[in-house]
Amino acid sequence: MDEQAILSLIDTADTVKLLQKLVQTITANPPAHELPLVQWVGDYLKKFGFEVEVLPFGDRRGNLLARLKGSRGKPTLVFNAHFDTVPEGDKPWNFDPYSGTVSDGKIYGRGTADMKGGMAAMIKAAEVIARSKEKLAGDLLIAFTSGETSNCIGAKKLIEQNKLKAIDYLLISEPTGLNVYVAQKTAFWVRAITEGATAHGSMPTMGENAINTMVEFLNKVINFEMNVSPHPLLGSPSIAIGTVNGGKVINVIPDRCEAQLDIRLLPSQNPDEVVKQLEALSERKVKFEVIDYKKAVETDPNNKFIETCLETVGEITGQPREPGGVSYFTDGTIIANALNVPMSIIGPADTWMTHQQDEYVDITRLVEAAKIFTLIAHRLLK
Repeated sequence: MDEQAILSLIDTADTVKLLQKLVQTITANPPAHELPLVQWVGDYLKKFGFEVEVLPFGDRRGNLLARLKGSRGKPTLVFNAHFDTVPEGDKPWNFDPYSGTVSDGKIYGRGTADMKGGMAAMIKAAEVIARSKEKLAGDLLIAFTSGETSNCIGAKKLIEQNKLKAIDYLLISEPTGLNVYVAQKTAFWVRAITEGATAHGSMPTMGENAINTMVEFLNKVINFEMNVSPHPLLGSPSIAIGTVNGGKVINVIPDRCEAQLDIRLLPSQNPDEVVKQLEALSERKVKFEVIDYKKAVETDPNNKFIETCLETVGEITGQPREPGGVSYFTDGTIIANALNVPMSIIGPADTWMTHQQDEYVDITRLVEAAKIFTLIAHRLLK
């Protein structure tokens, strides 16, 4: 079957219904509880001849592996997406966040962009590859995880369990607006702690206010620039203040304050050196603890895999693409780094739509993504 015949198997209405099912199965993290959706997707892929393995962990959580075997088992292309979403937030939506409402050519709902839209496109691509009965040499491996939005726990478990050995290419469907991203920044999360001494609120000079010390430091952080040259694909590093907590009651001078910093670094940067810079910035008045460290990923744009991705996206969208990079992290930080494989990120939704109120994905782009994933798999694995 030629490529156009394979692509003709992608039905728009069926792809929309598939995404609606994913959105209507709530997997907001916390509490996540992704396992029912893991099992449903596994059962769906079994119908098309995939060898399916559901890997439960924790409280109703789990990963999914589904393999469509080729004649030689080499190369192996991994389709990666995550089941969990962030919660819908406190602001009211114009559409039920778990309805999958279709309006004006878009599908609305929590996760439509990040990243159940990408997941639906990958499932549809995997389905049509299987239905085409095309004899492939390599394996197509679905590796969908739980817990990516917080700590990539699902991806970590796949690596710990040695479930992704001997893979060759990693394709991730996080939102990119159908751009091809080959690099992502380090996500370096740090807790800053200031300490002081309590006193009665009416006698502030008798104590040492830990919040005042933190405010002094955070005012410096706002204007802090790291002395590093911009990356050609990732630009400059960044630092954002995520949380600030201090004090117990209004009339007691607080003796402790904590702030959490979300720092995004370039591949060339050493996190230990950044902590030293922060210590100097605070004049040694602040203690720092590392909360999490997700290493940057960078793939050579001239890699055969990336060239195939760029060519395919340009062909389907009618717009030439250049390799780019993103500030957010993906499961690639765990998988690509652990296995030393090339990574590409391509997803149907716009990057800026991630975690937004009234989150949506454009139906045209959703179907284009399914076509892109189908052709990439067909071209790499035949």
